Amino acid sequence: MVTIMNKEIFDKEQSHLSETYDKLLKKKEEILGQIAALNEKAVADKNDMRDNIRFDYADIETTMETLTEIEVWNRYIDTYNVESSSLSKKLDTVNKLLDSPYFAKISLQFDPSEEPESYYIGRAAISEKGPNQLIVDWRSPIAEVYYNQEMGHTSYSVDDREIPVDLKLRRQFDLNRDKLISYFDTQIAIEDPMLIKSLSQTHTDKMQAITATIQKEQNTVIRYPDVPVLLVDGIAGSGKTSVLLQRIAYLFYQKRKTLRPDQVCLLTLNPVFREYIDNVLPDMGETNPVTLTWREFLEGANAPGSIMDFDDTDAETLECIRVCLPDLDLEADDFFDIRQKETIVLTKEDVLSVVKKYKKFPLGMRLIQIASDELEQRAKNNMRNMDDENDEASEATAGSENAKENRIENDFGGALSTIRNCGFINITHIVQRILGVKKVTSAQWLYARMELTGRCDKNMRYVMVDEVQDYTRAQMMVFEKFYPNARFMLLGDEFQSIREGTVKFKEIEQMAEDAGKKFVMLPLMTSYRSSPEITDKFAALLPDKKKMQVSSVKRPGEDVYVKSCKSDKEYFAELKKLIGDYSKKDGLTAVIVRDPSSLEKIVAALSEDAPQIVAGTDALPKEGAFMLELPYAKGLEFDHVILADADSRTYPDDELGKHCLYTAMSRATQHLAILCRGELAANI
Repeated sequence: MVTIMNKEIFDKEQSHLSETYDKLLKKKEEILGQIAALNEKAVADKNDMRDNIRFDYADIETTMETLTEIEVWNRYIDTYNVESSSLSKKLDTVNKLLDSPYFAKISLQFDPSEEPESYYIGRAAISEKGPNQLIVDWRSPIAEVYYNQEMGHTSYSVDDREIPVDLKLRRQFDLNRDKLISYFDTQIAIEDPMLIKSLSQTHTDKMQAITATIQKEQNTVIRYPDVPVLLVDGIAGSGKTSVLLQRIAYLFYQKRKTLRPDQVCLLTLNPVFREYIDNVLPDMGETNPVTLTWREFLEGANAPGSIMDFDDTDAETLECIRVCLPDLDLEADDFFDIRQKETIVLTKEDVLSVVKKYKKFPLGMRLIQIASDELEQRAKNNMRNMDDENDEASEATAGSENAKENRIENDFGGALSTIRNCGFINITHIVQRILGVKKVTSAQWLYARMELTGRCDKNMRYVMVDEVQDYTRAQMMVFEKFYPNARFMLLGDEFQSIREGTVKFKEIEQMAEDAGKKFVMLPLMTSYRSSPEITDKFAALLPDKKKMQVSSVKRPGEDVYVKSCKSDKEYFAELKKLIGDYSKKDGLTAVIVRDPSSLEKIVAALSEDAPQIVAGTDALPKEGAFMLELPYAKGLEFDHVILADADSRTYPDDELGKHCLYTAMSRATQHLAILCRGELAANI
């Protein structure tokens, strides 16, 4: 139920908004004054340092005094920098709130004998002087009552303690800075006017935060307690990616004293996707986490070989490496000579002899570490001998052992680095022997290196994998091993798997079980992206049981346009017309093809009228039409979509063909046109 606006309430809320806005403006002036005063004091102190500090290095005593004085001033400067950073963050928060101070209000009664208390919810929190909050952060425990959408007796949790409350009012606002456009008193998501308004807006090249319109099932995912493996199974358009980003923001808020952005990693298949989402977290006052594609992940791990955007490594080969490695009978070619530039410090035969000294240990991390320690000592002995032979004044410097050690570190740093980084192991050769293959994939190489050396990223605390259904089980095994201390949040839709041999959700559950990790799967079954007509079209490809659970909350739109052309002339004329018609409408128009050769044909036929092609690391245009291959459309959404090669050859009547068709159609929000030359795909 939605309450119709009352003028008295409207005026009262406008008055509150104006008062809040004035307080924010005063807060901004106050912070700007503090920043100016701090900068003025910093300049004065730096000038004082420049005028009074003595850079005297005449002897050890005066040098130490000079260095101590410099250190004291450095600490002053560090203090200024910390305070300046804190004030800048406060200013950013106020500026964001000045754009739209809040989006909701709740009135809660904690005790029947007391009057209800009102709380205004916004993108960030800001307090008045004293304990009272002018605006509460959407991630705060008390704001959970708003997102739960349960009028009457409900509750929220603080530090695992349940607080019972009576929700008397749930009000949403449409604001433009200090002007109240409208308000809505709502109870359930399906009647959410703010959501409907948000969904009716055209799309740009950037994703927007859904903070004001988070729905109950989405809120369950965002605020779900920490578990080792959380898998979100959501249909196309259910807001998986938005929920992922909101959960990252929620984690940063909950763990703001202990969690850093470099401890959260977002893995995505699509480089275009990173550009699409790069403003969502900053708009909520948070720093973007580390975001990597598979290629970038391997490059960062220094995996050799030809790295592809997709990986076809068989998971069984990784199991084989793990099982066979401990008992491998080593040979000299399993190692490299340890060199300092062109000089051999230790031969691979020397390395083999050291490793074999410890054959009581199985081949693995412990053995390699022990061997590395001895190899370093042997190498240093050899280096000392070389150093002495090359130093005509060796007797004169014999008493300075520290100087000699420093010289060895400087002169033979490359060789020592090779040892310390286990670069003496010929991982490729070892894997070739175990698997009996010539070509070693990057995943196999990296997995073997982790088994041998234990080198991994123990700093990462959360790893988020978007579009998880398009990764292989081998890739998931590599991630699990490379991030041993991380909790995983995986988001996907098995019916959007557009490649053969990718991981199944049951396999992910089994992997978690095998590792002794708690596994939780949460569903998202409502489409917030596409019109009912488009939703019905792609949902028709789902199994009957799943199809029955799918719903769309958007208002009815236009029917899906489907046309099969009999000739190239007719086909290209129709395509050109559709592109022209959609380009006149607001929002983005995507021409999606599955077959890469289709792009070349379209460009050749339409010539200067052909839309631009988006591929690789390209960012989406801000408006108009463009073309892209299906893999680059993953995770994105567009107002108008033209499936330009929807024929039976491109989308065959098999599982993969259905998945690709489902994925392509579900990119559209308002208009979907399905076009082909020849026979239409069977499932349309």
